[in-house]
Amino acid sequence: MGVHVCFEIGQQAVPADDRVSIVEPAVVEVAAVMHHGPIDDVAALYEALIRWIDDSGYRIAGNTRELYHEMGPDGPRVTELQMPIAR
Repeated sequence: MGVHVCFEIGQQAVPADDRVSIVEPAVVEVAAVMHHGPIDDVAALYEALIRWIDDSGYRIAGNTRELYHEMGPDGPRVTELQMPIAR
């Protein structure tokens, strides 16, 4: 199992090694919602997003993405939750 961590690197050359590989994330259709507050409070928002996906006739079609738009001293303050979807 691995973790994908994404950073905008522009045109920089970043060497890959046995622990790090450089990949372009896939472009996918997502259902997304913004969360303002501590990451500890995010579970209910995930549940609401999953309900919306089901109620709207979609299905989850991949791994969840979390984009941290604003970081504070105790962790993320503004988080975008994305779930890839398909009909």
